Amino acid sequence: MRTVGIDLSADRSKTAMSVLEWKDGTAVVEPPSLKCTDDVLIGELTGLRPGDRAGVDTPFGWPAEFVRAVGAHFAADPWPGRGQDSERYRKDRLRYRLTDRIVRDQIHPIAPPLPAPFDRIGAMVARWAHLEDELHRRGVRVDRTGRGPICEVYPKASRHRWHLLNGPRRMDALLAAAPWLRCDAPTARAYDASEHAFDALLCALTARAVACGLTAHPEMSQLHNARTEGWIHLPTPGSLPLLPHHDVR
Repeated sequence: MRTVGIDLSADRSKTAMSVLEWKDGTAVVEPPSLKCTDDVLIGELTGLRPGDRAGVDTPFGWPAEFVRAVGAHFAADPWPGRGQDSERYRKDRLRYRLTDRIVRDQIHPIAPPLPAPFDRIGAMVARWAHLEDELHRRGVRVDRTGRGPICEVYPKASRHRWHLLNGPRRMDALLAAAPWLRCDAPTARAYDASEHAFDALLCALTARAVACGLTAHPEMSQLHNARTEGWIHLPTPGSLPLLPHHDVR
């Protein structure tokens, strides 16, 4: 099988993609693709074969409360935060999705995922919305809960779960932790030279964890939010050594 990792940005110059080929207990690391255009990303995602998986580092949707608030303001309806503490409402309910709050609580004290509605992250979510719509037009359905070939991932959280966060952000450290990765020297240097490429590689590894059932899926009470807002797949702690040998679901 192949896993694809995409470190998405609103700026194509900061968008990178990584591909891993899994076979016989190893994973071959292909050279990264940098400055990826929408056409390049759509081409890779529509080319996924049965059993392939892709992990994308971007919120798959906006917080439901943010969408309701924008709709209410547009229609001049009562503000959903009426009667609540304004700062708390803005800083938590409007900024973060349910999955963001869950990940924030589970990987404390590292920084939580960046809020989807604000700053440049909002522009990145808009780019993903365009990509998702084009995928749907071409017959590739995106299940925002991750129960499909394309899932939402967060490489910083994956590094935390795999005990890689305190070490250097370099390929030699990753290869030492995952000696089953096959990566030639020029390819390793290319990943070392780009933080976006390195994060894309973490996304591809996390996509394998999703395929192996080694990430947390939403519970029944969380499904409604996950289907609209998206769901970050957080790997099982210490699961990195299991990736090449674990059965794919």
